[in-house]
Amino acid sequence: MKKTELKERLSQYSIDILNLENFHDKLAPAIMGYADLLFEEFDVNGSAGREHIQTLNGNAIGTFWAANCIREIFRTQRFSRALYSSVLGAIGKNRRPIHVLYAGTGPFAALALPIMMMLKPEDVQFTFLEINPESIEILEQVIDLFDLHAYVKNIHQCDASLWDVPSSGIDIVISETMSRALIAEPQVAIMLNLASQLPKEVVFLPEEIKVSLCKLTRGSREPERIAELINFNKESIYSIIENSSMRNWNFNDQNIQANLSEGDQLYFMTEIRINDGNILNLNDSSLNLLEKIKVNRKQGVINLNIKYALDKRPGFRVIEK
Repeated sequence: MKKTELKERLSQYSIDILNLENFHDKLAPAIMGYADLLFEEFDVNGSAGREHIQTLNGNAIGTFWAANCIREIFRTQRFSRALYSSVLGAIGKNRRPIHVLYAGTGPFAALALPIMMMLKPEDVQFTFLEINPESIEILEQVIDLFDLHAYVKNIHQCDASLWDVPSSGIDIVISETMSRALIAEPQVAIMLNLASQLPKEVVFLPEEIKVSLCKLTRGSREPERIAELINFNKESIYSIIENSSMRNWNFNDQNIQANLSEGDQLYFMTEIRINDGNILNLNDSSLNLLEKIKVNRKQGVINLNIKYALDKRPGFRVIEK
């Protein structure tokens, strides 16, 4: 297929993905078509692409797995739409072009392509950060195929949780390097590292990631919230930075009491507000699936100490008291 035809397909998918309606008839076909277009043109199925890269602050998922995240309909729609609306909002306030730092692009920079289809290079410029060399190689092919060089300031192969920002001329930071309950992947470390080097007026997407302790009673579909464990937003990001030094990020612990009846199960629940109008709640995506918590005591009053921690496998540490 000719480049022009491919770009026309990409443009039409972008229009449908960025549509302001939360659900419409063209949404699922657009997301699937978008994914199929990229998978048809680029090979992400190699064995190397299925291997994660272990960092000091969590797993950077393999190229194949990162690429497949596109197929999650609400996840791709709402992250892309949030980025688009943030860029449009910044154009009204800031110098142009708006400079977006996209940390953890995977092989396709899938959240950025729809924005490039809708705006001009004079409106928006991207700096891409990606740790995986295979993903970088495919990303460069994507930029070539769709003639997007004019939108790309820089591509850095690096660990975004440790990367030194060369200049503060950045308007928006977006990273979607996370799993449910902020486990395993380096989202928190990446955002803290970048925020610690950037002015407070920079927009960070997602704007808020909330993880709560909840319990689910057997036969019930709705979990009961027991306590909010973290509300990872700009305010808390800068509070953590102020109370930490040298990228040794400190998190507060909480003592929480839970009362379990027979058949109750404790879980972490994740809610994400990427920005206003773009929200992912329970079961909207794999990021919002409940994460089971293992405790020894199954019934009665349980006293727990819970604290988020960053290391090779980030997540909440739960201690029964």
